[in-house]
Amino acid sequence: MYQPGDEYSALTAADLSEKQYHVAKTDATGKLVLATAATDDIIGVINDGGRVAGDTATVQLINGSGTFKVKAGGTIAKGAYLTTDASGQAVATTTAGNRVFGRAVRAAVAGDIVEYIKYNELV
Repeated sequence: MYQPGDEYSALTAADLSEKQYHVAKTDATGKLVLATAATDDIIGVINDGGRVAGDTATVQLINGSGTFKVKAGGTIAKGAYLTTDASGQAVATTTAGNRVFGRAVRAAVAGDIVEYIKYNELV
């Protein structure tokens, strides 16, 4: 089904209800899961994670426009390129081959919810 706009909705492979503002990808069956490696094919950041496996979740797409929020997994400088850590949280990167989903609008530390500008590229 075609979904125009900056959001994408799909079924989840696991309970993502506590994962709002975490980085997401799709698994081999097209279901949403947490991104767990900086080289994952990141599609966006979870806005609404659903309640149980098989529920529908909504993701803010990385190729959309504007800004959104993400949970920081470490110290992030203003303007840093963002990718994911093993927990689906945002971390700064300058490593070649990492998937970048955004740039930090402000500095943050682990656990903060930080605003980012959507950005889709490899470092």
